[in-house]
Amino acid sequence: MKVTKAGTEIHSRTPQACDRCRKSKVKCSGTRPNCRNCLKRRKGCTWPSTPAPGGYYAAVDYSEVESGPDGRVLKGVGPILDGPVLGDRNSACVLPEAHLLQRLLGIFLARHHDGELCSFLHKPSLDMSVLAVRSPFLVTSIMSLSALYIPEDEAQRDFGCEPVALSDKYARSARRCAQRLSDEPSLYNIQAYLVLAIRELITWTNLKAWMYAGTAIRMSQALHLGSELNQQHSPGQKEVRRRTFWACFVVDRLISYSCNHPFAIDQKSARVQLPSPENSFAFEEDYSGPSLDNILLHTNQLSQLGITPFYITMLQLWGNMATLHTSGGRRSSRHAPTDPEGEFYKNSKAIDNFASSLPPSLRWSAQNYKLHQVTGQAQAFVNLNLLLFHSRCIMHQEYLPQLDSQYSLATLEIDESTSYDAAGLSLDYSDFPIIDCCIDSVHAITDMATMLTQGTEQDQHLLQSPFAANAIMTAAAVHLWILYTQTCDKCPKDVAEANFAKLLDIIRSWQSRWRVACAWAETLEMLRNLYSFSYGTAATVDFDYWETGTDEVTQSPTLVEEPEDANAAHPGLSGGDGIVDPSKVAQRLHDKVKGIMLNPLYATDVKKHNLRVYCRTVWQHMWNMWSFEPLESFDSDLIVE
Repeated sequence: MKVTKAGTEIHSRTPQACDRCRKSKVKCSGTRPNCRNCLKRRKGCTWPSTPAPGGYYAAVDYSEVESGPDGRVLKGVGPILDGPVLGDRNSACVLPEAHLLQRLLGIFLARHHDGELCSFLHKPSLDMSVLAVRSPFLVTSIMSLSALYIPEDEAQRDFGCEPVALSDKYARSARRCAQRLSDEPSLYNIQAYLVLAIRELITWTNLKAWMYAGTAIRMSQALHLGSELNQQHSPGQKEVRRRTFWACFVVDRLISYSCNHPFAIDQKSARVQLPSPENSFAFEEDYSGPSLDNILLHTNQLSQLGITPFYITMLQLWGNMATLHTSGGRRSSRHAPTDPEGEFYKNSKAIDNFASSLPPSLRWSAQNYKLHQVTGQAQAFVNLNLLLFHSRCIMHQEYLPQLDSQYSLATLEIDESTSYDAAGLSLDYSDFPIIDCCIDSVHAITDMATMLTQGTEQDQHLLQSPFAANAIMTAAAVHLWILYTQTCDKCPKDVAEANFAKLLDIIRSWQSRWRVACAWAETLEMLRNLYSFSYGTAATVDFDYWETGTDEVTQSPTLVEEPEDANAAHPGLSGGDGIVDPSKVAQRLHDKVKGIMLNPLYATDVKKHNLRVYCRTVWQHMWNMWSFEPLESFDSDLIVE
């Protein structure tokens, strides 16, 4: 109730009431997270997950309250309360000053919001201080991700710690929220789980990333975000729901592929239309656009639709090819790659048809890149083309013939079945159009990565994405194949070696902020060691690097040790948790290369153990070091007994 100068009372509009006041039918102050009535009575204050029709949120007036029930601190700029914290005033994660909070939001919007998360926040109405009251979980998740990118000197000056430590602090608060809210589906919670999942992926806590992404997907299904059933929402609310669903779709594919797990959302469950243009979303206009099923009818409407619908469609096509690769590849495909009935052939044709239907302005070139920078869609443009090129080599690489069968000894007992795929083709089978497509796509990925790396700081930021990392990993692996197996003029070894080193350096340049880049880099190093050992081209191999003193699979040394509490880092998968026994992998080098590349996020100890076993069995299959004369440089002392 407000009082005018004349002394007359004016009744102010009441915000949405909390659950307890609504039940008691008393007037609620509407202030969150605790209304005045609940604070006075020292009762728990809970709220409906969405505003009532015509309702709104009111922020807490912290000048009125020193502390809340249960010892919670409610003063200053305002804490982010992350669950019941009895008697512990230091457990709340306090918001930084307004300008620092805005700085963290700006980093989030520039780095991940428009790429992996489909711009699900309505920027014109976005206020982090208000959002902190509505969803502490989402704000702490955003801060935990954004903190990774703050410059070192700025982090020390403004926050008093290093960026990674700051990110870890906010992540601990976000994880507590994640545990408490896992059975409370809402748009904010879905968005928070997705943001936190991305943060856990790039900090190499991939088990948490997989679990958080899965929780977000289940919540989206509980709220039926994948369909257009809820017509009572405003145009803006509908679009937020659509974009949140598509963010689930994108993050599902990203994290599932990175962690070598099956996708949780298939195309049939994506019945909602693709995201609207940014202007329509900003002005909250009614919009009726294409879906995944009919996007090919709209490829001439780029200026009306924007890039995001084409980027998501390309992601779906890439995902089909990625699934074929991760679910067994040519070892499980009963059709030859040229068989029209086979999935590889169908997926390849679908990708070719989509690519040929794209307007010229969506095809990768330096000129088009500058054009989309001006329109603010550079991230989607880069992601679309990386996915296109990667889709043309991710499964194609399985049809790159290795040379190990040429050097196998007739005296060795070899399981002949391992020399053929499920379609009955020899692993030495060569289909030159497939090989050429793979090599051309790998060179395109390398050229893209090189151009962006040599560009401005913004260009480098656009390249630093998990999708780019997946494409770079495949490209680097194919460059190694060229280096160790090819002798033709089209594939000079010195160029392949330089390209591999270039891509490895790009991955390494991310290690200071992305712990997962350490996993990717060491995986490429291990692959190079496997090739070197298999083809006997190196005088020495660093077996000390591979050895961990035991074959017992324990945990990754990259995990940050925390106290034994609910927020402690999971120790990772152990040998009994479904990790494939490397000694059971087929004898062929084809399978060992794939075994390394499919699981880059395994703990370091696991990968070293696998590499030792691979090299031991590769030697048994390929070499008799005392009779094979051409490889004089190979050191027989490297054999693992």
